[in-house]
Amino acid sequence: MPKKSLYHARKLIDFLKNNSSRLKPLTILTHDHPDPDALASAWSLAHLAQHIANIRSKIVYGGIIGRAENRIMAGRLEIPASPLKAGEIKASSHLALIDTQPPFKNNRCPPNRKPALIIDHHPKHPDTQADCALIDESSGATTTILAEALLLAQVRVPKRLATAIVYGIGSETQNLGREAGLRDIEAYQKFWPKANMQILWKIAYPKHSSDFFTSLLSALQNAFSCRNVIGTHLGEMQTPDRPAQIADFLLTHERMEWSIVTGRYQGKLLISIRSSSPAAGAGKLLRRLLGGGNRGGGHAMIAGGSVDIGNAASEMTWRLAENKLVSDFLESQGLKDAPIKMAPFHLAKSLRKNQS
Repeated sequence: MPKKSLYHARKLIDFLKNNSSRLKPLTILTHDHPDPDALASAWSLAHLAQHIANIRSKIVYGGIIGRAENRIMAGRLEIPASPLKAGEIKASSHLALIDTQPPFKNNRCPPNRKPALIIDHHPKHPDTQADCALIDESSGATTTILAEALLLAQVRVPKRLATAIVYGIGSETQNLGREAGLRDIEAYQKFWPKANMQILWKIAYPKHSSDFFTSLLSALQNAFSCRNVIGTHLGEMQTPDRPAQIADFLLTHERMEWSIVTGRYQGKLLISIRSSSPAAGAGKLLRRLLGGGNRGGGHAMIAGGSVDIGNAASEMTWRLAENKLVSDFLESQGLKDAPIKMAPFHLAKSLRKNQS
């Protein structure tokens, strides 16, 4: 492993060993609606804590595991993570946050609670505090930080966990092609031979529900483009991770450099932004578009956030919020007065072309 990567790995190992008595039992909390990086890193922490410090852990999350790939990952690998119960965090004596930070509005950490441990690869929030905060923006995935600690501690990793680590890093970095560094590549390669290839294939190519195809159809029908920007509004959704999924998909359009997607979920307007440029600054841009604070964030090429609109809000209120967000985004790209093409994939357009 690169020497630079050993700092956080050593610090985590020392913290667990030096605090083994007072950290028992440990509640590990991921961000809401956990993705593969959060699930793999949380499981890795639980495994590491058990084997080097005899610390029992429980992994919990707010919200749901919605995306088909993520549900298959959790089910087929039997990841020991469960939905958070009412009062569970308040009752826990020792708390660790994984792939998130307390000030972010994507976790169920109480406002005045100081966690014992935080491990994350997102930019550090100025208000983030913990007994031990291991925040490493140079890592492409939080799972990479935990994988390095497992390797340094020479902990035996079972096949199921190795599979989760490989998919966690691969999913977060789009198979090492997005915001991945040498450390991510090395960690991925170390665990790849130990992973279950058949399960990895089943996770990566899942069967989708009818709701997914309904969302995909809606996304294409309501799509718009403006020069190198493509986007869509999904409206009401059954799962909160759909905007990120559709934003990734739309960015595969051959002429586009940005994608922006919104969706409505439980009274919130969810936003996902993607860019094909490593220098895009998507996270900083989205925070600025949402007025600062903790409503949005991310990395150079990916970002996500939310705005509270309210379940009782009128349709006009929702549409104004959606349109303002897109308008502000286009203005940030110097496209304030550029023409917007609506429904670029409309079926009628193809039919007219074929008939001419």
